[in-house]
Amino acid sequence: PRVMNMSVLTIERQPWKGKNQFGIPYPSYFHPHTSAEMVTWQDKMRRVERRHLFSFVGGPRKGLEKAAIRDELIRQCADSSRCELLKCESGGSRCHDPMTVLGVMARSRFCLQAPGDSFTRRSTFDAILAGCIPVFFSPHTMYTQYKWYVPDDRRSYSVFMDEKNNTQIEQELLKISESEVVQMRETVIGLIPRLTYAHPNATNYELPDAVDVALEALAKQVRDKVV
Repeated sequence: PRVMNMSVLTIERQPWKGKNQFGIPYPSYFHPHTSAEMVTWQDKMRRVERRHLFSFVGGPRKGLEKAAIRDELIRQCADSSRCELLKCESGGSRCHDPMTVLGVMARSRFCLQAPGDSFTRRSTFDAILAGCIPVFFSPHTMYTQYKWYVPDDRRSYSVFMDEKNNTQIEQELLKISESEVVQMRETVIGLIPRLTYAHPNATNYELPDAVDVALEALAKQVRDKVV
């Protein structure tokens, strides 16, 4: 059908049947007006003191599989002196406060990214905005979703742990050397502009943002088909 010739931009693509679907980032809290604002933010994330090895921002989920991974991450984080836990619960949750969420992530070297109600999480993009190296437990949270936006070498900016083999998260993260952490964090911070949506009234903003990246990728697809 002709509809299959359409290119669909979505915050979460169907990994198995979405050949014409292309993942684009969730909007974050930060929409810079100028390139200088973006550069200032990146420099701030380089200088911030990261007192915690890792953190988790999220709450329990219903459903056997989702509940299992979420409960395990919450348990391990709560039991570790090296982890900061921001547990999201119904009611007046601090998880709805942007500065609280970004503060937790900015104080952490690694941010755990368990699947949410679906494979992807807005929290992934909050973590990158905060210069926090994301730790994934499903390839469909990032790797199969946002190929236009991230390096092919997933180890350059993230850590992957299989959902069935995540019983020692702290120990696994401690195996990563300081030099590797610094290099990975710099890659993450370098990704911030292309994963961010500039303010619609932005002036003097010359860095490619999430929209620019998508338009360029779509244009390349058209050129490739014509050729």
